[in-house]
Amino acid sequence: MVTRVTNQAQQANSLQNIFRITENLFKAQQEIASGRRINKPSDDPAGIRDALLLRTSISQSTQFSRNIDNNRLYIQAGESALESVGINLIRAKELAVSEVGGLATKETRGFAANEFDQIISQVFESANIKVKNQFVFAGTAFRTQPFEQSASGAVYFGNTERFQIAVGENTNADFTIPGSEVLGNDLNPQLTSSTKLSTLTAGSGITPGSFTITDRSGNSGTVTVTSTDTIGSLISKINALGGNVTASINSNGSGLQLTDGSSVISQALTVAEVSGGGTALELGILGQRDGNISGSDLNSTVTSATLISDLNGGDGLTLNQISIVNGSASGTVTLSSATTIGDVIDLINSSSFNVTASINSAGNSLLINSNSSSTVAIVKNVGTDETAENLGLGGGKNVFTTLFKLRDAFNNDDTFAILASLENLDSTLASVNNNRAVIGASLRRVDLTDFVLDQSIVDQSQQLAEIEDADIVKSVSDLANLEFALQATLAATAQVLQPTLLDFLR
Repeated sequence: MVTRVTNQAQQANSLQNIFRITENLFKAQQEIASGRRINKPSDDPAGIRDALLLRTSISQSTQFSRNIDNNRLYIQAGESALESVGINLIRAKELAVSEVGGLATKETRGFAANEFDQIISQVFESANIKVKNQFVFAGTAFRTQPFEQSASGAVYFGNTERFQIAVGENTNADFTIPGSEVLGNDLNPQLTSSTKLSTLTAGSGITPGSFTITDRSGNSGTVTVTSTDTIGSLISKINALGGNVTASINSNGSGLQLTDGSSVISQALTVAEVSGGGTALELGILGQRDGNISGSDLNSTVTSATLISDLNGGDGLTLNQISIVNGSASGTVTLSSATTIGDVIDLINSSSFNVTASINSAGNSLLINSNSSSTVAIVKNVGTDETAENLGLGGGKNVFTTLFKLRDAFNNDDTFAILASLENLDSTLASVNNNRAVIGASLRRVDLTDFVLDQSIVDQSQQLAEIEDADIVKSVSDLANLEFALQATLAATAQVLQPTLLDFLR
């Protein structure tokens, strides 16, 4: 069978070739001009999809890396501060060792006490170090100076929360450690329904006032807080509003939790102040959330009625024995029967060591002082048991108590107290060095994470380039070939499209 190719078919085929070559020529010109292989979705639908996924991943990794770069200074400052504290503790030990020798006198101990004042001042400076005008060791209470000097040591006013930053998908890193964990001591009592609002925020209490809660369905109600409210009564007031919000103590026992059970969602869960007050802010629940609101640490204080089981963030403390040295009197006090802070105080005060135990002015730690002006009461752990340390009474984490007690021992020319303080000084220095190692490890992990993120960005950017970027050498070669092909096609088409006499007769 013979197929006849008409002039019309030849013309149509020639024109189709011209259009195809022109389109490819234009695409090659676009690739050269833009440097990109894909300039619109139709160029490579699958490639566009992969490119969008890569761009999203690169953007996330870039943000995580930026988070690290913007906040790395907190970790570096914390490590530097603890290094300074460690150096001062070493000097303190040198002084203590020198003042228990045969050449020590009341006068030399007086000189040592003067130097101790300088050491204490430097430790306070390190403990209150700032980055970006924010206190590093205040937990998440950045604007609150964490440590203030008192007559018997230091009082911690920060909270017990760690400042965390997202450094990966579903991954957070600690950029600060609360000062109560590394330098001072905070018994960190868990909130209970009986906790009075007046005992919160390191004893400053919650300012009476009103705030509104609007659930995600739009239901709104006002809560009025009074000076006599407890956590339990406040929760009851919120739950009585009649909306879809339920209040409770959060899972770690440090603050409030607002849970929105709205089935119809028209807006964000909102807590707002009334008449410019600050009650909701102090309660840590102010603002808007797409879901539930988990309040910040309310920094509850201890009272004589505080349960031992409610301390340490609700994990409780295991109490055994503490050792007390007060002048020539020394011995142990057994605290295992205590169920409340009041029990601990009573057991210590009823001992035969002429001391008085009390709660400090911030309500977050215990104090033990000698009833005699000529002696200094030193509290130590018994063996490997850490009861004294956990109660913040001696050694370990309580840097300030250790230093103040030793300085007072110098001033009182109290050889027994100086000798007893040496053990606490060793344990305190070990604790500071351990925490410095923890912070150093955190810095190392953050730096490694940042390196991995940077490498991931480089790798993904290369993959993106392979998908999107044009091969300029190939595109230029293609352009030259297409220009030649177009010229040839146009010349051939000109021959095909030449009119004949029959075209005019038609």
